[in-house]
Amino acid sequence: MKKSIASIAVMTLTILSVASMMMRSARADIVVFTAQLLASNEVPPISNADLNAFGNVSVVLDTATNTYRFDWNVNNVAASTILLSHIHEAPAGVNGPVRVDSGLNAGSNVIPVVNGSAAFSKSGIVPATDAAGITQRLLANPAGFYFNIHSNLNPGGVVRGQLVRQAAAPTTGAPTLSEWGAILMGLLIIAACVFFLVGRSKTSMALAAAAPSPTFDGPMKAIDWRVLAKVTLYVEAAIALALIALSARAVDVAGALTSGLVVAFILHLLVARGDANRDSRP
Repeated sequence: MKKSIASIAVMTLTILSVASMMMRSARADIVVFTAQLLASNEVPPISNADLNAFGNVSVVLDTATNTYRFDWNVNNVAASTILLSHIHEAPAGVNGPVRVDSGLNAGSNVIPVVNGSAAFSKSGIVPATDAAGITQRLLANPAGFYFNIHSNLNPGGVVRGQLVRQAAAPTTGAPTLSEWGAILMGLLIIAACVFFLVGRSKTSMALAAAAPSPTFDGPMKAIDWRVLAKVTLYVEAAIALALIALSARAVDVAGALTSGLVVAFILHLLVARGDANRDSRP
């Protein structure tokens, strides 16, 4: 009896932990800004071979640490290298000082342009000075800041765009690869607990079956492959439909479908146990 109670307690705690990871909400201290980058937005507008250059940028700000992540790409560039990229503070039509630098260096650390395109991604960027003040002003007035990229053909700036704050995502984030591992471990613990509880029920039923009974054909099987196959089909089909609706990534698909196998096994144990209990009734 004590072992059964302990198994139920472990299973309950594990279910709560798994649920908290799968239903975690998006962090409130993460703010995303974007900008459409155009050569015509530069001051003055670009008029040389880069005049049709364009691109976009995503700036992710962690307000808890005042750190930034830059993800940008630029296309239709005639230049051979990208020298610099920054967040500047100034409204549209005005050039302003650099506030957050990507860390590119025109002297040594540059991005090559391949077939007219270049891309860059970096996290953990920290403003050199007044990080807290920059964060406050950016949150209060995103349009007062712009992002631009500099090329060797246009060292003063080749494309530019004012930052726009994006609305917070209404959905919860998908588990990461490491979280999927924790979720699968939790589900395996639940499966072990259910298997133990079903095993105890099987033993009790076997003892009860020692007396002749016209409606009980013997101890319940540990794994009913027919029931397992049917339950797995239903569970995986439901998960697949949900993944299609959510446009899940490859990691999400692999983790969800693998978790579905463990969930199907747990449900199969419960279904098989219920069937056995009904069959054993006089």
